[in-house]
Formats: sequence, C-alpha cells, structure tokens
Amino acid sequence: MECVYCDSADETLENLFFACPVTKALWNRLLLWLGFTRSIGTWQEELQWVCNWPRKKSAKGAMTSEFAMLVAVLWRERNNLRFHTRQFNSNRLCREIAIHIHIRGSKLQKWKTTLDSLNYMP
Repeated sequence: MECVYCDSADETLENLFFACPVTKALWNRLLLWLGFTRSIGTWQEELQWVCNWPRKKSAKGAMTSEFAMLVAVLWRERNNLRFHTRQFNSNRLCREIAIHIHIRGSKLQKWKTTLDSLNYMP
C-alpha cells in the first residue's frame, strides 16, 4: 500500500512517521515552533530524542506531549485519508497541536514563559 501522504513510498512505520516528506515537514515545522533546529532522523532516532526531553529542566523539555499529539494526529489523519477520502491540511493539524499544547501547558506554571513565546501558530 502506498503512503497516503506522499503517494511515492510504501506505507511503513518508518515512512509514515518522518521518512515521508510530508510528515517530516510537519514535524520540522513543529520543532521550529518550539525553537529546535535539527535534522529529522528515523522513527527510532526521533523517539529516542523525545524520550530524552524530560531530563532537561526547561518547559520545552517537558513538552513531550507535542510528539505524542503529532503521532496521534498523523495516525488519525492517515485513517481519514485512507477510509474517508478527506483532504490533508497541515495548517489545521498544526493549529490543533498548538492549541493542545497551550491548553495542557496552561495548567503548569513552569510552562508559562515558554507558552508566552509560542503565541503564534506553527
């Protein structure tokens, strides 16, 4: 089965999450929004990098929910595209993830400064 996002590769775990140019660009956009500039790696490398976030003291380090939300949204969108023939809209997904981060972070005082700097959509 071909990837529902790029139609140019087999739909594998590796392709769906970060090897596909569409999902890689979305992850990169969200990382830039949080202030991270880095090369996107394989699924395993990204998962390992995210698992190391909580060890950091900054609020950005606590935002592993962005990664989890991205994975959940990509899987939901994949199913919508595959079974309901809906259109993919990266702006809508970024907005949904940003709102999720702000709602979750609004309950945590240590995130306040970081959230104040993220007052625009990715």
